[in-house]
Amino acid sequence: MKKLVTSVIAAVALSATSAFAADVMPVKAAKVVAPAPEPSPFDIAFGGSIMSDYNFRGVSQSNRGPSVSAYVEPQFNTAFGTFYVGLAGYSIEWPSAPGYFFSDPAAEIDIYGGWRKTWGAFSLDLGLLYYYYPAERFGIDSDFLELYAKASYAFTPAFTVGASVAYTPDLLNYGQFGFGDTAGIYLSGTAKYVLPWTHGDLGAFVSGELAHWFLDEGGVFGPGVDASYTYWNVGAALTYKALTLDFRYHGTDMSRRDCTTFLFVGPNNGARNWCDDTFIVSLKFDTTLAALK
Repeated sequence: MKKLVTSVIAAVALSATSAFAADVMPVKAAKVVAPAPEPSPFDIAFGGSIMSDYNFRGVSQSNRGPSVSAYVEPQFNTAFGTFYVGLAGYSIEWPSAPGYFFSDPAAEIDIYGGWRKTWGAFSLDLGLLYYYYPAERFGIDSDFLELYAKASYAFTPAFTVGASVAYTPDLLNYGQFGFGDTAGIYLSGTAKYVLPWTHGDLGAFVSGELAHWFLDEGGVFGPGVDASYTYWNVGAALTYKALTLDFRYHGTDMSRRDCTTFLFVGPNNGARNWCDDTFIVSLKFDTTLAALK
């Protein structure tokens, strides 16, 4: 009996000691997972292109030759939309040689800023763009300002239509020649359809634009002369990640005589074919810093 009591006491003591040891042993804390940081409201879009011809609204800006471009666009994203500023540059060729007598600027530099927002399938973009032509010759200043508004609606994830309007109070600063300012309103409609096939990151789309540039009669063009014209383009493109290879046909309703009127040059000027219909191939790169992370 004595042995039994001793054994019970020993067992109780051992149990108490084990319990106490469990109480005082350090407990490994659960791993705390830090919440994911909020995405930065700041981003930068950037890209560039190489083109067989720089065509601006149906008119060559590179003397029907190749051109390169690049841009950078800092962005600030808020609940009220995205505010942005941008700087873009294009290589152009407005020759000053005999037969052309243009101002031969070093490049076209576009300085712009605005605001854009998307509500479901509808998007709106409002902004201001300044076309700057550095190092012009003969004392000519072709810089001009343009206000723009762009809207688009995605009927399906694949099919989107758009409309835009751009207004300039004096195209190419033609008012400097003493004939009065030449205001212009550019109205445009676009459509884009993403083809229903992909192969990994490879995709394709078709798109087009129909537009009309309403230009003030008179002024630099002469009394009663209407230099307004219709422009269109249609093409297809292959996409791979941030790259787009675009094949596009551009056309206007301008004759070569109309083109010389629009360019404010003589009928035998070497630029008289700048408004001719043309096929252009371009390779473009567009991405953002956020997309690279």
